[in-house]
Amino acid sequence: MPEETPAPETTKKKSPIKTVILVFGIVVIEAVAIIGFFKMTEPDPVSAAQSGGAVIVVDELDKIVELRVVDARLPNNKAGVTYLYDTQVWLQCKQRYADQVNDVLDRHRNEITAEVTAIWRTSDPKHFKEPKLENLTRKVNALIDARFGIDPELGQPIITKCLIVMQPGFRIDG
Repeated sequence: MPEETPAPETTKKKSPIKTVILVFGIVVIEAVAIIGFFKMTEPDPVSAAQSGGAVIVVDELDKIVELRVVDARLPNNKAGVTYLYDTQVWLQCKQRYADQVNDVLDRHRNEITAEVTAIWRTSDPKHFKEPKLENLTRKVNALIDARFGIDPELGQPIITKCLIVMQPGFRIDG
């Protein structure tokens, strides 16, 4: 008696189309639900503006203006090699003080430039490599604060901030 081998079962592979459609449908439903949730929780821009909570009105005199103090190539040879740095020093102040600051700058611009140049000449080379120029900004800010001081009526500093815009230095001697 020969051994009978069982006939191979024919299994049909099911098409994955039904599964793909089901997964796609679930993803679409979730996306609609998330978008709907965000739309419902988002405040109405008209009602927020009418309530006054989202609108900040800044007085024209309290707007910040920038005034340039120094625009020069400033040298430093503390390391034994002279480098020149294209430098701009800007002051930020409120509009109410702009005329007063401009008046002082017009009368003392050369003196302030000489003091800033002295800061550059006496600073360590590592200060010029700082990403935010913290040491140089601190020194110039102290100089400017001493020059302009505080408003006696409001008790606030006249200069809001001192900004230094400086390009990388280039060597000028061999």
